Amino acid sequence: MPEHLPMHSSLPDTKWSAGSIRITSRTVRAEEISARLGIVPDEQFEKGSLTSPRNPGSARRETSVWIRRSGLGSDSRLEEHVAALVRLVDGCREELTRLSVDGDLELYLGFGSENGQGGCVLPAHLLADVGGLGLDIVLDLYPPA
Repeated sequence: MPEHLPMHSSLPDTKWSAGSIRITSRTVRAEEISARLGIVPDEQFEKGSLTSPRNPGSARRETSVWIRRSGLGSDSRLEEHVAALVRLVDGCREELTRLSVDGDLELYLGFGSENGQGGCVLPAHLLADVGGLGLDIVLDLYPPA
């Protein structure tokens, strides 16, 4: 850290992080993604379903969507979310490759901090594991309000 930046903030440090795997497909139903991976999602939506079920006039989904969260608390480090998700799908490499032909596979990560400062380290070996699984990384940052 540069010397001209303060080491401590007067604001409380309330960092949070989250992680999930999100798979979308134009041809494979979300329920079929679960069967192929042998993993139960936390959320799933089928192609053609309403984006807002309470609003019959809302747009319809163009893809099926399958989402599985890391299962860790928001106080866990971002690296821990990534490692948990890599472990979850590590035995599914061949199926992930098949799903990637007509869909998108994303490691969806969120990070926020009340004081606007914060960061994380994602070790090279962990990034190599993510790349080996064919997952794109989406990083969603939340600045303080």
